[in-house]
Amino acid sequence: LSVVNSVSTYNAMSEWVINYQGGFVRRGLIGEMIFQISNFLNLNLRFTFLILQSLLYLTFFYLIYDLLKYVKPNYFVILAIFSPIFVSFPISELEAIGRKEVLIFITLLISINLYFKYRNNNFLILFISISFPIITLTHEASIFYSFFFISLIFITKEKINLYYLLKVFFFSLPTLTAIYLIYSYPHSNQETAIMCEELKKIGENCGLAAAFISKGIGTHIAEVGWQKTHILRYFFIFFAGFFSLIYLAYKSKFNEEVINPIFSRIPFVLHFILLIIPTLLLFVIAVDTGRWTHMSYTTAFIYYFGLLKNKALILDENIFSINISNSKIRNFLYSFLFILICLSWNPKAVYHEDLGSFPIYRAIEKFPNYYNNIFNIQIFR
Repeated sequence: LSVVNSVSTYNAMSEWVINYQGGFVRRGLIGEMIFQISNFLNLNLRFTFLILQSLLYLTFFYLIYDLLKYVKPNYFVILAIFSPIFVSFPISELEAIGRKEVLIFITLLISINLYFKYRNNNFLILFISISFPIITLTHEASIFYSFFFISLIFITKEKINLYYLLKVFFFSLPTLTAIYLIYSYPHSNQETAIMCEELKKIGENCGLAAAFISKGIGTHIAEVGWQKTHILRYFFIFFAGFFSLIYLAYKSKFNEEVINPIFSRIPFVLHFILLIIPTLLLFVIAVDTGRWTHMSYTTAFIYYFGLLKNKALILDENIFSINISNSKIRNFLYSFLFILICLSWNPKAVYHEDLGSFPIYRAIEKFPNYYNNIFNIQIFR
């Protein structure tokens, strides 16, 4: 985060700096808050965002650690954790580091922790009704990941009736209002120009994301042009990246003592896949398919392991294993498959780029090209 902070082409920063200086705009809520904090403390805007990003990632990694520390490990759990579309992806592809989706991940982690700590469905609904509109006004793509939150609300309710559905709808009104505002009040080119002028006054330029903020969804869809090779490549990415997590879901079932009985009748793997499918709509809306894959996987990972950690899922102990009596050969095959599946490749930022190779090595190799940027960070204006 530090080495990319002062890079003028750092697209994540151009997304964070979107604010309300030209009027209401999608993705602008947190940008406006940090803009005002930066002005009040006379801090460089990028440095202020660096502090925010660092705190968010520290929170995210702590919550992921807390999620996994009591999970009984097996080979597929290890493959799921080290999937190249999970936590290692932003390091492999610096275009994805420091992005706003970390807010979605943190909110889902906190939602799961809150419910299973207090076992209070009303508390869960209240928290989501407050936090999700904030996420939506920070990045509207969060809508496609809302089904994980909706599912969490319903599976943790003992009895679902008309009164309960009306209550959920009532508490959904803040999010529905945010969605209405985003799509009913688009930013005009003139408003974007005003916002960019205000950024220039404090030494910040409008980058790619800020410049595109007044463009309609049709502009983004027009950039997408899937071809056969791209589709085949992403079939591989999803199969290799999601395989271990889907297999764990297949070997799991809802715990009827914890989860609403209606849901326990459905195979968990089917329930799980149905939650992932809406996130795939982003693949035909915008070109940042590496990020969309990472976001789909991370939300699915948090949802699965959050339920598993809190005994809302029962994992079958009879997991597939390589049945070879020679332990050296067996361990070699396990190690080889781990390296092949987890360490030898990664998706690139956009759909038409080929796969990356040996991401950890590449990250170490390219670091010397960037570390001097740390000395270019400006704390004050």
